[in-house]
Amino acid sequence: MNKKTDLRILRTKHSIRKAFYELIQEKGYEAITIQDIADQAMINRNTFYLHYQNKPDLLDTCMNELLSELKDAVVLCPISMNPFSISLLETVMQTALEHISLNMTFYHSMLIEENRIHQFQVKMENIIKDKLNEGWNPDLVNAPLAVSKELLLEYLGSAFMGIVIWWIKYEKPLPADEVSSQFSRIVAYGHLRAAGIAVEDEYSPER
Repeated sequence: MNKKTDLRILRTKHSIRKAFYELIQEKGYEAITIQDIADQAMINRNTFYLHYQNKPDLLDTCMNELLSELKDAVVLCPISMNPFSISLLETVMQTALEHISLNMTFYHSMLIEENRIHQFQVKMENIIKDKLNEGWNPDLVNAPLAVSKELLLEYLGSAFMGIVIWWIKYEKPLPADEVSSQFSRIVAYGHLRAAGIAVEDEYSPER
């Protein structure tokens, strides 16, 4: 296969995926037909089947490739939860947001509003939770956590995804570095203290 043919295949796949993302936003995954995708991409049905077996195959390919790229990006980020490092968590969040920014059409179609793909959100959240879990080095833990580690990971993963979805939905209302900085401060100090709201400390973990 020569270089010219390779480029033609890449362009065709790009057109198919772009059409697919646009249609998900317009009418939802379940309502899309192969003919819809072919018409939107300005190709014929046979060309679609040269590259993908069916609609689920196209969806799985799109999700797996993008999530693999996200995982490859965040896996290179250092992370430490014992002791907790604000700057390292900022790096993980900012790396994720910068990756998303380069693929906004895809992430918007996967994560926003009634047409979102639930399984994509679950897989993405698991990547983030795995990364945070990686930051707990058993050799550095001198005392048990005051709360369930599993609960804490669920909380952090859900908070992370909530911010990502907000950022995409409202078309990046704050720069990625500012979002990352504020998120890290919220995690480190709690949402009230991070916002500068006085807190009357009546709770003690020892009670």
